[in-house]
Amino acid sequence: MKNLIEVDSYNDRIVAYFPTLNEGEIVELEQLHQQHQPSKTILYVAKEYVGYFVKLGYEQEGHIPEFFYGFDSYVLSKFRGVNRKIPKQMEEQLKIMNTVQQTPSKTSLSSLGDQYILQLASHKDVKGLVELYKKVFQKYPTKIFDENYVSKIMSDNYFFVVIKDQDKIVSAASAMINEYKSAEITDCATDPSYRGKQFLLHIIPKLEQELLKKGIYCAYSLTRALSPGMNITIKRLGYEYGGKLINNCIISSGFEDMCIWSKQLNKSKADSDT
Repeated sequence: MKNLIEVDSYNDRIVAYFPTLNEGEIVELEQLHQQHQPSKTILYVAKEYVGYFVKLGYEQEGHIPEFFYGFDSYVLSKFRGVNRKIPKQMEEQLKIMNTVQQTPSKTSLSSLGDQYILQLASHKDVKGLVELYKKVFQKYPTKIFDENYVSKIMSDNYFFVVIKDQDKIVSAASAMINEYKSAEITDCATDPSYRGKQFLLHIIPKLEQELLKKGIYCAYSLTRALSPGMNITIKRLGYEYGGKLINNCIISSGFEDMCIWSKQLNKSKADSDT
């Protein structure tokens, strides 16, 4: 399996994926760390290498089952300085998580209603997607405010599902398939004037159905720790909590803590069929 190292200057971090251990790439990672001096370096590593990186000063923040072609990934981080390491509004986060953990995983859904259309997005929807994201987010870790960027990333391995009210996109989310045959459920947003209608409880299962068609069995999502609605939604859909990434990326007001949630789609489908 291929190792990957990404320098993410906008979020002041390096993100690396190590399903295997390669001495040359460990040296490369350290060189990039010295060159860019990010305030956070995040590693996704196979279980057998956790101890190796802990000795290098990394600490475990999370766990994603079946991330690497069906093998588990552990998320380790190293911080430079103290500011990036301090979580935000911990008391509020604990209140939210207590509520989330009491939420039942399986709940029947109400009908979406004839007024709304649930569908895969196409390139003709790019402008509407960008308008939605600009309305929902002040800041975002990727360039989803740029129509050219959204048009470029939209593909078989990065696809969007939307809900429309007539021709207006009022809610959306995406699935981004990585090199390791797992996928991140991301870019979740609902127009503020349509909130409370539980649109994402319809959108995310549609994304999961498309992932299963593509042979992708592990889905995961990183949700804002201070967002009760998103964490409750993902919990209701059967995702399991896997830890928290402190000051993971810039979203909304600035750096935010992100909760890790994951789900084995083939197991969930088998359970629903019985």
